[in-house]
Amino acid sequence: MLASTVLGAAVLTVAAPTELSATTTIRPPPGTPNPKAMVLTSADLGRARVTLQRYYKDRDFPSVISYEREFEDARTGSTPLLFVSTEAEIGVSVPSTTRFYRELRSLLSTKEGRRLFEAVIQEELGGGESFASIRVGKLRGLGVGRDSLDLPMALDVLGLRADVHLALFRVEQVLGIVIAVGEPGRPVGVPVMTRLAKIMVARMQAQLAPKNTALPAISGSPVAGETLTATPGTWSGNPAGFAYQWQRCGAIGTPCSSIPGASGPTYPVAVADLSSTLRVAVTARSGSASALAVSAPTGIVSGFVDTFSGAQPSAFWSVGTAGTGPTIAQANGRLEVTLPSGTGLGPDGYANAFANMICRLPGDFDMQVDYQLLSGTLPTERTNIGFDATEFTGTGRSGVHGMFVDGRGTFSHFPGSNSFVAGALPAGTLRLTRRTAGGITTTTASRVGGVSWSFTSDPYSPPTSQAASLNVFTNLAPFPTEVRVAYDNFRITSGTISCP
Repeated sequence: MLASTVLGAAVLTVAAPTELSATTTIRPPPGTPNPKAMVLTSADLGRARVTLQRYYKDRDFPSVISYEREFEDARTGSTPLLFVSTEAEIGVSVPSTTRFYRELRSLLSTKEGRRLFEAVIQEELGGGESFASIRVGKLRGLGVGRDSLDLPMALDVLGLRADVHLALFRVEQVLGIVIAVGEPGRPVGVPVMTRLAKIMVARMQAQLAPKNTALPAISGSPVAGETLTATPGTWSGNPAGFAYQWQRCGAIGTPCSSIPGASGPTYPVAVADLSSTLRVAVTARSGSASALAVSAPTGIVSGFVDTFSGAQPSAFWSVGTAGTGPTIAQANGRLEVTLPSGTGLGPDGYANAFANMICRLPGDFDMQVDYQLLSGTLPTERTNIGFDATEFTGTGRSGVHGMFVDGRGTFSHFPGSNSFVAGALPAGTLRLTRRTAGGITTTTASRVGGVSWSFTSDPYSPPTSQAASLNVFTNLAPFPTEVRVAYDNFRITSGTISCP
């Protein structure tokens, strides 16, 4: 008992921090990680008895705030420990803490440095007249994070030898310290120090991780073809950067799965997102630490919008031509269709250029598209600028509903010749709607705004599905003057879309 008491007194001398200033009121400044949450606890050490705990300012280390906690009668695994001291010091910056750690490591890596360290401790123990002596071993790595070390020592008090370890480790601007003293005759191996250091490093990383104070947000309309934009939200801890991952969720906001390749702050809503909701997960990173926050889900994705802004028509469309001369291409942020002067008819007696929707609308719908005549005149004999909804019964084409801007031709289910020649303006918005009520289905073709008109079909039995078609057609030969039309802002504002 006496021997243990004497050894304990020597331990406390070795472990005592130097050049400390502390008060009972010192606390971490606002926005500073809390070192108290980083150090070891009694539960980590077999319910060891806490003998000291406090915040302090270390005059020998460039710190903002530090915290220490000391224990007696500790245990980790099967290893009893007479004394444990654990400290976390929040440095003023990552460079200053890194520099302090590396200078100390460099000093202790040399024989001269270890002899100097040993002499300082021996002097604290009472010099050559002391009843205790200390021997400092070679520095070893702990393998915990990027910067960690263990300095083993042997303490001899009146012939009783105990292992002593000093472990130091750095995470960003935080310096962690663990001093452990084993019971006499009971070795303390490096794995013990590694285990204790890992516990502290995990807590240091958790405290250094950015903290979300306001969730990420999404702006834009959840409509297929539109683009959503994410803002990262508000974070404490000055994150160095953000990573984004868009997720597709069920109609009620769950379950969710990541969308492959959707890892930027913007996301073009796809046809695959229809009837789903979307959200974005934002990871804030600060050095080795990171934290995740997830936005609220959008409303249910509906409709479809194509502004024809890419270099090529999207996979939503099947494009083609008949005859010789017609062209169709995306240019100037719109879909441009041209029947040049001299256009030749194909073997079926007509020439055209078209963009047909590959997806299907199995129920009621509301579709619109803007058009503009870029060259030529309206009306032009036996030439039509069309917007229609092709019918499919099963997989076969069974009819068509729709309109020509200059109204020459007869469409399925519309009585007679739909003559809108009087409204053949060089620009406008065309609209097709299908409505089913009381078992009766009709389609209405109209032009929106300006000199508007509207025409509703006879009732008909609804087909399996329908799909939009944009087209310019002629059966006039020889074709005298170029006709060039631009379609833009195609949108499906209501209706269920099914895509192959």
